[in-house]
Amino acid sequence: MQSDKKLFVRESSGLIRDISAKDAFSMNFAYLGPAAGVAYPLGFAVALLGSNWVLAIVLGSILMFPVALLYYKLASIMPRSAGDYIYISRVLGPRMGFIQAISNIFVFGSGVPLLAQLELPLVLQPSLEALGVTFHDPSLISFANNFSFSNETSPIFFGFTLLIIGIAALVSALRTKYFALTITVLTFLQIIGTIVMIIGIFLVPNYASAFNSVSLSYGGPTYSSLTQSLAPFSILQTLVLMAAINSFLFLYNNAPTFFGGEVKRGRNTMFIGLVVSYIATAVMSILLVAGLQYKVGIGFYDYTTVNGWLSSNGNGIPIAPNSLIAYLVIPFLNNPAIVLIMVLSAITWYLLYAILNVAIPSRTLFALSFDWMAPTFLSKINDKLKSPVYAVLLIFGINVVFDVLEIYLGFTEGVLVDIVIFMIYQYVPAAIAAIVMAIKKMYGVNDNSLIIIGGISIFSLLLSASLLIAYGLINSSFGSMIFSGNTILNLGLIVGVPLVALGLFEGIKYYRLKQGIDITMTFKEIPPE
Repeated sequence: MQSDKKLFVRESSGLIRDISAKDAFSMNFAYLGPAAGVAYPLGFAVALLGSNWVLAIVLGSILMFPVALLYYKLASIMPRSAGDYIYISRVLGPRMGFIQAISNIFVFGSGVPLLAQLELPLVLQPSLEALGVTFHDPSLISFANNFSFSNETSPIFFGFTLLIIGIAALVSALRTKYFALTITVLTFLQIIGTIVMIIGIFLVPNYASAFNSVSLSYGGPTYSSLTQSLAPFSILQTLVLMAAINSFLFLYNNAPTFFGGEVKRGRNTMFIGLVVSYIATAVMSILLVAGLQYKVGIGFYDYTTVNGWLSSNGNGIPIAPNSLIAYLVIPFLNNPAIVLIMVLSAITWYLLYAILNVAIPSRTLFALSFDWMAPTFLSKINDKLKSPVYAVLLIFGINVVFDVLEIYLGFTEGVLVDIVIFMIYQYVPAAIAAIVMAIKKMYGVNDNSLIIIGGISIFSLLLSASLLIAYGLINSSFGSMIFSGNTILNLGLIVGVPLVALGLFEGIKYYRLKQGIDITMTFKEIPPE
């Protein structure tokens, strides 16, 4: 039946290998995002008052390193775009691969709008307020209020989320070398700003005095009045914080693998892109957390992230303590150059996340189409841009729909939903695929280290997920954070995504068979370059 039909839509993917080692490094560094990746999980620390932040992030960086090594080895074996979808579908079978692909598209389709929504109150609001303080411009402080959490249904807030999503789609649709260049330039800016933040916070002689100087000038409270006492050290709470850091920072360590068919000099480039970038991110993340713990102070950070740093009558520093940038900029508000560097760097945090989170599922959608598992026009490469523009546009459309659902119609996923979906349907199957390849020596693989690395990766991933779930069940304060959202919706998504994927798979298989295409034959081959 397949004799007169091609195994794939085309004999060549049409993708151009324009991504250099520098670009791959930038992609993964941005995907991990040390500053934003640290700030989000530390929000859970208010329910983990006995945790040691530095110990948690050091342990997390070590525990998740084998996952980075795993992806380096997988990308070396199968250097094709769409990463996990290729590894899983060619080793564990098309159904598992299709579940991963649908999970990938769903998570990023619903996740990009959330990133755009977080960019505004977590970065843009405190950044504009910091600039307003530094340049003595009250209008900037006033305008920044449009981006607070309380104004997320306003037309301005919604319009800016659409703008961020649009920018992410536009960059993702560019020719690969310009897409990669944009990522690299923005990542360079992020790295410079992160280094300035690290050096700056460690050079501050006394953070409490610096804070008091600014706060008292606005009639606000003192540092000591905003500092809560900590609980005795708890190894369990430290491990739970480690799991949170793993889930929101170190888990996202495989960005270049989704562009494997567009990478130059695959093996060396992937080593720099996956392993070296992970190490660089881990070092910077540890230093940032050390600065927060030992210079800013855990008691102060925990208290003010929940209660703010204004007095009871509303006086105080007019910068919302919503994220890392607000805390690190305080000692330098009289230094415009440093403030500008920090602010410009911070703006790249969620913007880069958004760009990559549009581009990644577009490559997955492209690969599905190339395998006959989606409409064939989605694998079409634009003649001028040499990129899968139609796939990018569809992802953009999905993002806009979820943006409306999340802002205006109350669609809210729990914190754990995306983590569980990612781990169960993407990362763990990829690790299993690596083990199976090594045991069966598939595709010429003769590397038994894959069995060890794959096994350790599965342990690390499941340990992190289990710690979060178990502690959420026994600690109501932490549980209210981790299990937030509609329980029925959350469980429905976790169970429903693979069920929908399997239903779609069988329908597509039947449809293609009617066309004389046996897709089971397609999945026995690695897609051509």
